[in-house]
Amino acid sequence: MKRNKMLLVGTLLAAALAGCTLPQDQSPPAQTYLLAVETFAPTPARRASGKTLLVAPPKAAPGFDSNRIAFTRQPPKLDYYRDSVWSDAPARMLLPILVRAFEATGAFKAVVSPPAPGLANLRVDVDVIRLQQEFMTQPSRVRLMARIKVVDLKSGHVLGTQVFEAVEPAPSEDASGAARAANAAVQKVLEQMVRFALRYS
Repeated sequence: MKRNKMLLVGTLLAAALAGCTLPQDQSPPAQTYLLAVETFAPTPARRASGKTLLVAPPKAAPGFDSNRIAFTRQPPKLDYYRDSVWSDAPARMLLPILVRAFEATGAFKAVVSPPAPGLANLRVDVDVIRLQQEFMTQPSRVRLMARIKVVDLKSGHVLGTQVFEAVEPAPSEDASGAARAANAAVQKVLEQMVRFALRYS
């Protein structure tokens, strides 16, 4: 009798534990996309300045400061793809792209980013104001709006600031199309930003 009670308790306990087990998520993993500029070839500077340029980590406006891929059908409402994301927040992915672009100009003795040691002469700040796929037209398009600021670190003065914008048609009406159009927009804005910053090198 005692043995039967123990078996019953064991069976009930196993059933209770099984009921507490979380169901497994059978949904496929989210698709991830990169911001990448593969064919960027800026016009080299006319002369090397001998200065060191510090590229600060870019920042993003609220709504665009995560790895979610944003789109809109009815501005100002903002939506996000559920099954597709950026591999990182776009602003963070821009940092190595910016460093590589400024290095390619040959205008600076060195191009660094935090936490690089040493003193820099100039600092470049970039803010992503908007990066979204817009479905108000057909085909949809991706809008990138970003602000660049060039600062003289010795004096603390802002030498120049400007907002640049690029709008690129999406090759498909999905997250993949958004990512490809975003990369084309980044390339255009990047070229404009580099030319702008070189005025102060």
